[in-house]
Amino acid sequence: MKINRNKVLPAAVLLAISHSAYAQSQETELEPVVVTANRVARTANETLASVTVITRKDIEQQQSMSVPDLLRGLPGVQITNNGGPGKTTSLFLRGSNDSHTLVLIDGVKVGSATLGSAPLQDLPIEQIERIEIVRGPRASLYGSEAIGGVIQIFTKKGVQSPSFSLGGGSRGTYDGSVTGGFGSADAWINVGASGQTTRGINVKDGSSEPDRDGYTRSTMNLRGGGRLNEKLDFDLQALHTEGRNKYDGDPNVTDLQQDVYAGNLRYAASEKYTTSLKLAQNLDASKNFTDEIFRSRIDTRRSQANWQNEVTVAKGHQLVGGFDYLYDEILSNTNYDRTKRINKAVYGQYLADLGAVDLQLAARHDKNEQFGHHNTGSIAAGYTFSPALHLRTSYGTAFKAPSFNDLYWPGAGSPNLQPEKSRTVEVGASGKHGDFDWQASAFKSRVSNLIAWAPIAPGSWTWLPSNVAQAHITGLELNASQKLGNTKLAASATFLNPKDHSGDSSEGNLLARRARQTGRLDADHQLGKWSFGASLNASGKRYNDAANTVKLGGYATTDLRLAYAFSKEWRVQTRIENAFDKRYQTVDGYNQSGIGAFVTIRYQPK
Repeated sequence: MKINRNKVLPAAVLLAISHSAYAQSQETELEPVVVTANRVARTANETLASVTVITRKDIEQQQSMSVPDLLRGLPGVQITNNGGPGKTTSLFLRGSNDSHTLVLIDGVKVGSATLGSAPLQDLPIEQIERIEIVRGPRASLYGSEAIGGVIQIFTKKGVQSPSFSLGGGSRGTYDGSVTGGFGSADAWINVGASGQTTRGINVKDGSSEPDRDGYTRSTMNLRGGGRLNEKLDFDLQALHTEGRNKYDGDPNVTDLQQDVYAGNLRYAASEKYTTSLKLAQNLDASKNFTDEIFRSRIDTRRSQANWQNEVTVAKGHQLVGGFDYLYDEILSNTNYDRTKRINKAVYGQYLADLGAVDLQLAARHDKNEQFGHHNTGSIAAGYTFSPALHLRTSYGTAFKAPSFNDLYWPGAGSPNLQPEKSRTVEVGASGKHGDFDWQASAFKSRVSNLIAWAPIAPGSWTWLPSNVAQAHITGLELNASQKLGNTKLAASATFLNPKDHSGDSSEGNLLARRARQTGRLDADHQLGKWSFGASLNASGKRYNDAANTVKLGGYATTDLRLAYAFSKEWRVQTRIENAFDKRYQTVDGYNQSGIGAFVTIRYQPK
């Protein structure tokens, strides 16, 4: 398949030069192994899903300073930001809502139970070893939130030589990290710490506070584990993040905290049967102030348990199933009608490897004490003609449970809301021709019972949520990569038609803050001890509101990077962000960072 034969847009000829990028343009010829798509390890083709894998090497090569910066422009990914580093960031995966993407850290569901989304802007990029992005519904394995897909972040673990980084640059930005691990396979411990501070930019022009709105974050990560015997192993984790964010408005300061605690026990009873148990908790906490005067506190705690079993019934035939438990709790000075709820679920999956044919069946039943019972399922099939051509197709249903704000926000929440639901069909193809990798995916999703907040009457200050919105989202994702000697080229292009089909005045409009076209180009070259590269991110126009009356123009930004290796262990990196100082907005009224320069020195034993 030659991507330039697709006539979706003339720009596709350029944008589809490549970007299975992060995952598929590695020096190794091995296909990446993905855990997130099936809750067990499978190669990318065997997952029968659209996946992207980002490694630690990719993160350091891109010189990204945050997770949103790293993900921007990848296939199916659109990101909006409310005013620069650390500010509220939303990720729309395949045109679905921000709350329709499940975010996991080492298998632990993270995010706010009141807002229903995860704070990607606060995740510590220097503590990340790997990221897996699975596009498409995965509710049949994970339950609520996985309508658009799943993003799983894996932090550093195991025995690693000590390493550190120290950097700084424009807008009073400084960051640093140190990490290392010691021990053996029988007993190991890994410790990491990182921090970042910046004076930031003025979040909003024309506000009563024409100042810079800074951001500070620090993180500690502690992991340990080992083997109790040949069949039984374990690991423990404590990840703590805290920081301070400044805004324009009331409140104008937030003290934030994110904690992840987890314990895992895995028992390989035989070559055919493995069972594992995970106990975990995520704390999302914030205190809000106006000029240092306390205004509010909202803490949400999500306690989780999972028991999973993997059984090989015959060669090429595997069953995966288990039980999930989730207990959400709110601790706040805001008086919610209910502050606790429990979700219990059972799930099962059948995976078949029949030579050239792969088959998957999955089903899940959730019982939530607020909205009752909910069933989801999926089916997928794939056929490998040769390494040069692999075809797949899938169908899946998914849902998103209403958040505590939707249900119980004082004076406005509606406890009778039903879960948002979706149905998605997808076809895809991929292949490898020497050093050229390509992938194409086409999909259509129908989302019903979308929860929309609207005024009870025109001009009213009272807003209420209801299950009134419907959406149809069709899309095409193209990505590929090419290695030419010491040069790597990578690109992605996503074409969406995210339409509102609510039957009201917004019928046929584009969903708010979603562009029809996005793309990314990456080029990197190694020349002895020097390496240099560039990334181009482009987005078409979008509308800030459902009525499509406030237009946000399209834009393109360019980042440049350069690195020099003094030795195998030491290197210095420099990055110019938004090199042509493009002025643009992804949320109406909120500024984005202009040109900036940053330098980092790294020590990493090989």
